[in-house]
Amino acid sequence: MATSIRAALILVLTRGGTTAKLMAKYRPSMPILSVVVPEITTDSFEWSCSDAAPARHSLIYRGLVPLLSSGSIKGSHVESTEEAVQSAIQYAKANGLCKPGDSIVALHRMNCTDVCNIFPVM
Repeated sequence: MATSIRAALILVLTRGGTTAKLMAKYRPSMPILSVVVPEITTDSFEWSCSDAAPARHSLIYRGLVPLLSSGSIKGSHVESTEEAVQSAIQYAKANGLCKPGDSIVALHRMNCTDVCNIFPVM
């Protein structure tokens, strides 16, 4: 899909890195921005956040550019996903992975469903 629309970048939101590693297996011609979203959990007394290991582990895969996203405690999963996608697009523009006018294919999970979206870069 990314090749047919001539996307400049594949953006993958992941918690453990497995989805991004599977994408890298097929060696697409465009870079894959693997955005590792940490999981923030609480047990009413203590907050904990998952570590940066998935982002570090994806450094050894061809074509993967790891990015550790900041954790979000937004009201809904949809809001935190949109925030992570927008910050990843800003990072990609700042680092020359895409430019205004390009399109980006984003893979993420929303409400237990895998979603593939196409975003234009503004």
